[in-house]
Amino acid sequence: QPSAVVRAKLPTVARARTEPALEDFDAQVAHYKSVQDDVMALPGSANQGWLRIDAKPVKQALSTWVTKWMFAYTHHLQTRVVRSLEELGAFMREVNAGLKEPPEAGDVAALVRAMAHIRDVRVCTDEIDAMFEPLKAAVALLRRYGISLPDTVAEQLEAAPFVWEDTKKATLHAREELGPAQSLQAEKIKEDADVFAARLRDFRAAFARDAPFEWPANAVDIGVTAAGSEALDGAYASMDALHLAIADIEAEAAALSEQEELFDLQVHSWRDIAHCRSELRGLKGVWDHVALACNVFAAWRATPWARVEVEEMLAQGRALEREVKGLPKAARAWGVHAGLWSLVQELIVALPLVSDLRDEAMRDRHWKKLMRICGKTFVMDTKFKLDHLLALNLHEFQDSVGDIVEQARQELKIDNQLQKIISTWAGLELQYEPFKQTGVYVLKPADTVIEALDDNENSLQNMMGNRFMSFFEVEINEWRTKLSKVRAVLDIWAEVQRAWCSLESIFLGSEDIREQLPEDAKRFDTIDGDFREQMGSAKETKNPIEACTAEGREEAFIKCQNNLDLCQKSLAEYLEVKKKRFPRFYFVSPADLVDILSKGRNPPLIQEHFSKFTDNIAKIEWEVDEETQAQTSLAKGMFSGEGEHIVYSEPYRCEGQVEEWLTGLMRHSQLEIKQMLQEAVNSFVELQRQEWLFKFCAQLSLTTSQIWWTEEVNMAFERLETGNDNALKDYLQNNIVSGLNTLTQLVATNLSSGDRIKFITLITIEVHARDIVQRLISTRVDNAQAFAWQSQLKYRWDEDRRDCIINICDAELTYSYEYTGNTGRLVITALTDRCYVTLTQALRLILGGAPAGPAGTGKTETTKDLGRGLAIW
Repeated sequence: QPSAVVRAKLPTVARARTEPALEDFDAQVAHYKSVQDDVMALPGSANQGWLRIDAKPVKQALSTWVTKWMFAYTHHLQTRVVRSLEELGAFMREVNAGLKEPPEAGDVAALVRAMAHIRDVRVCTDEIDAMFEPLKAAVALLRRYGISLPDTVAEQLEAAPFVWEDTKKATLHAREELGPAQSLQAEKIKEDADVFAARLRDFRAAFARDAPFEWPANAVDIGVTAAGSEALDGAYASMDALHLAIADIEAEAAALSEQEELFDLQVHSWRDIAHCRSELRGLKGVWDHVALACNVFAAWRATPWARVEVEEMLAQGRALEREVKGLPKAARAWGVHAGLWSLVQELIVALPLVSDLRDEAMRDRHWKKLMRICGKTFVMDTKFKLDHLLALNLHEFQDSVGDIVEQARQELKIDNQLQKIISTWAGLELQYEPFKQTGVYVLKPADTVIEALDDNENSLQNMMGNRFMSFFEVEINEWRTKLSKVRAVLDIWAEVQRAWCSLESIFLGSEDIREQLPEDAKRFDTIDGDFREQMGSAKETKNPIEACTAEGREEAFIKCQNNLDLCQKSLAEYLEVKKKRFPRFYFVSPADLVDILSKGRNPPLIQEHFSKFTDNIAKIEWEVDEETQAQTSLAKGMFSGEGEHIVYSEPYRCEGQVEEWLTGLMRHSQLEIKQMLQEAVNSFVELQRQEWLFKFCAQLSLTTSQIWWTEEVNMAFERLETGNDNALKDYLQNNIVSGLNTLTQLVATNLSSGDRIKFITLITIEVHARDIVQRLISTRVDNAQAFAWQSQLKYRWDEDRRDCIINICDAELTYSYEYTGNTGRLVITALTDRCYVTLTQALRLILGGAPAGPAGTGKTETTKDLGRGLAIW
């Protein structure tokens, strides 16, 4: 097959064509012919009611368009037939004319032309042999649709195959005649090829020597200095000269290859020329990128420091890096490519470092450290440019630059934190308030200051753990010392103030305690003077640091603290003595106990504390002096937390030490409850049920009801043992159920809140009593020794001992007569009964009991209910 260059010179008929098959043309023309027939068959007009439509213009337009499409296809076929015959005729005439006369001996040009004609015929033979039948078919198709060709065209088509055969014969004859001359010329072409190959080797060596493959020393100055521009111009001039040389040698190689093909010789590929052209093309691309990179970088270097846009530069640098990576792989072996890549990489490495160095955290000390590391100096002024920084060769000190920037950032954080701490403490203030009527201003809770202390001490501790804190070490240590001092003083200040506030009213306001603890009273007088002096000067100072670091303040508070500890120790020993005399004081807080002791000589003043060491004595009713209308120390009765009032049958005089008269008052209250319980038990059968219910308080009503319930159940068991099988059933219906009916009717009436609570509680207990009796009947219990009955709390009044006794299983407990008031009771369940059995057994054995179970299930309330049932506190 001929080369692409040779084939381009051949006639059109010898070139491959890409055209639709003749059947496709036939189908399209037939289609439009059918459409044309359909259009012509359409009516020329149509009536729509009263309107007549003239369709002739539309038919004419459609017919015209169909005709145009048919003409387009048929005209194309007609043109193709005519043009093909004309080109073929011209080609054969040219060949016949060229071979008509043989070249003379030594006429190389004529020989070459003759050989070219022979080659053209040889190449075109297959295409031309196959073109006659399609042309005849096309002519037949055109005639079928009424299109005729000129007579000359038909004659040419008829004669063309015969003329072509004559042309091929003439070519064969000429080839035989030119055989000797062809052989001589072929030998000469071989010699020329050998000579050209030697020249090409020399050219290849010269190309490798002269082409600008190496990176010039002053390449970085391109776009900056004249020497750099000369280096770039020299490279381009060298490539231009090489381009012209390669073009010349390519032309020679093409001519020589064409002759080799004409004379049936092996055609040389001359790959060295292609290599040179490829390398020159790649070299041109590399130097274009060198020029681009150097000019861009030069513009960047000239940018003032304040106007450097690192992000934009880095984006362009990355794009340039991708372009350099996209250059031919063969270029990577060249020095100029290595230099370009190194230049781009150095800048890409340096730009992030430049970005880091533009951080607002950079200070003069950091720039000086950078100069020491890089071994160069510069001045950071308005003339400072990016070039000055890049001259430090930052890419060689990447880690060191990173460390400097990190140090600057960490130091900025530390500096900001220190400034925040300074501003925080400059804005903090201590608040003072007057303490009672003492005239002393004491420190309010300094929650804000303590919170700032916690936060800032943690911050300072973290700063000390930072490896970049050396520049601020002195300042950090100063603040740590200050804040440590503030915390120490505030802590001891708060302790001293708390102790002074709690002891001030004791040692200064209680003559009893001053008499009992004379030495400690004198010691507290000294403490009081020192504390008042310190608070007097402190209230004028609002800033916490100034107030806490005042001269002598911490020492004064430490002295006060030591003396207060002695006072508190003596006071604790004194209070312990009081607790042993009146054990209920163990359930009172020390502050309340001190308040009780300090007011013990005036009993009405400790009214507020009674609920703290009793079950439900909210206050005592005191005798009022008729003249002064002041309350005296004579107790006439007591009130529960619900407002229930119990009047003492005999008043009680509260005199002497507070623990003594409190002990007597508690005993007196219990005796009063005991006497009233005996009266309630005796009057239970004497009075009507309703009258009896309203006469006695809730505690007495509940206890008496349970005493008589126990008594009546035992009596029912006795009747059961004598033969009355319905004893329990009769008791259930006649006593318990009727009693419940009475209570439910009373609850529905207009009652006071206290009576309503009492009756509801009675109903709760009575319902449990009903359930127990019903269970005894259901389980056929026939004697009082059965566990179902023994496991219940059974109350009885012992006439011999004149006391209320409680039995449950084998435990026997004495009713304690603690006043419980008018509190409600929990509904008693089987689990409640089990808890009662267990806890009472623990009391019998002098052990402890602790119900266990999930939260909110009633453990505490069940224990409290048992305590109220036993009247024990």
